[in-house]
Amino acid sequence: MRIGQVSERVGLPISTLRYYERRGIIRPGRSPEGYRDYTEQDLAWIAFVQRLLATGMPLAQVQEYARLRHEGDSTVPQRLEMLYQHRGALEARMKELQEQMGFLDQKIQVYLGMLEKQ
Repeated sequence: MRIGQVSERVGLPISTLRYYERRGIIRPGRSPEGYRDYTEQDLAWIAFVQRLLATGMPLAQVQEYARLRHEGDSTVPQRLEMLYQHRGALEARMKELQEQMGFLDQKIQVYLGMLEKQ
């Protein structure tokens, strides 16, 4: 599959796909003519990368994860540790956001009380 088709399927600009390739995050094969030749496995990997980024994982960490993945199954423990660490950071962020929501809810209640008195 050519890069334009991949761009449409995954919803990323071609420039982003090329950037990820330069960073070593994605590594598509090449056709005999030298064109990038993406497989369904490449698309699944890109979807996973998009998911990691959506969770807030920094691009540098995604790049490191991709490097480890490329090295093979011997790096599964390191990749697992990266995911555990990122999960912990997400949990901390969720707790922080819940506290902020609580603050906003309190303020909303104050304003609703003020409106009821009018």
